[in-house]
Amino acid sequence: MANNQLILGAGKAAKKFVNAGAEITKGLARSGVTARGLLGPSKTALKNKEYESKVNTLMGRMKTDMDFTSFSAKETSSMRNFLVGERGKYASAAKQLAGMTDTTSQEYMAQVDVMNGVNNSFTNLAAQIKSYKEGKATFAKDMLDGTISRGNPTQNTKESMVMYGFIDEDGDGVNDKPTDSPFSIQAGGNIGFDIDGRMVDYNTRRPAIMKDYVLSNKLLTGNESAYKAKARMSGTSQKLYRQQLEEDFESRDALMSMVYDFDSIVTTQDLATRWDESENSLDKINSIKEDLIDRLVEARVDVSNKGYNEKKNRQAETKPYHWKKATSSMIYENEDGTNSYFLFFENGTRTTVNAKTFEDYESLEARS
Repeated sequence: MANNQLILGAGKAAKKFVNAGAEITKGLARSGVTARGLLGPSKTALKNKEYESKVNTLMGRMKTDMDFTSFSAKETSSMRNFLVGERGKYASAAKQLAGMTDTTSQEYMAQVDVMNGVNNSFTNLAAQIKSYKEGKATFAKDMLDGTISRGNPTQNTKESMVMYGFIDEDGDGVNDKPTDSPFSIQAGGNIGFDIDGRMVDYNTRRPAIMKDYVLSNKLLTGNESAYKAKARMSGTSQKLYRQQLEEDFESRDALMSMVYDFDSIVTTQDLATRWDESENSLDKINSIKEDLIDRLVEARVDVSNKGYNEKKNRQAETKPYHWKKATSSMIYENEDGTNSYFLFFENGTRTTVNAKTFEDYESLEARS
């Protein structure tokens, strides 16, 4: 839970950066900006959003005094039957041991193994039950908080929905089997779930991939720092940033989250669609990674240039004869048919400017 709190806290921080840095990030998605307008969210993202909405609806309609991590009568019966059966094995082995005198015989050791196996199965079952109850509460909270990545394989999300009892196949907003999942106890005290006719062990499930707010915050604060530096990004700095991103995306989960969850940093909807269609091909995923890195580097360059240009404009505006401080203008036609452009200032000074600056001044005057 502590890790989840950190993730949620980072998520809230990320939202602050997005809001505070709105002006900074406006032009960051230049490469692929057309894709944002033409493509909607990927199929994987839409399906995970649907699952998230279902959990939120079901949790919202649950009685507030109900412990949804408690076990149903069916689940309790499954555990009771397992415990009774295992105790029977233990008692039978203990009875046979009572009549044996040779503690080194194979028969004696076999019965000892049976008794130890029963004890180990009880310990394992208790640990898995504890893990299951905690996992159910965590999954529900993460869904409510929206901290689970939209890039999770939809089959994994579905399995978690079934395991934790969030089943609403008819779409009426009510659990089809309230808090009751296809729960059974397997050999050795392992919890198993019948999902679409296939037995899935709880211990072998793939945990949900979380939204990588830590990485997204790092990218956003890096962009903000580049903007505030008011300097153009050198070629060396671009190479170093690209290397940093390569290291960041060595984690496939981090790459997936950035593609599916953080379209506000750079455009990624088209990349998410490509990921959906990749069939987990390593070459295709690597191609997506390189395209994402290109966009992030370009975004950093863009924001650096924006800060630099704003600084230069402010410096120019402080000069005594900046065109914005002119009080009047004049065009003079030269003998060769070309034009000369002049601006006049309050103290009578006249300066020669180019056609574009003259047009900018005239446009400013027309608006004032």
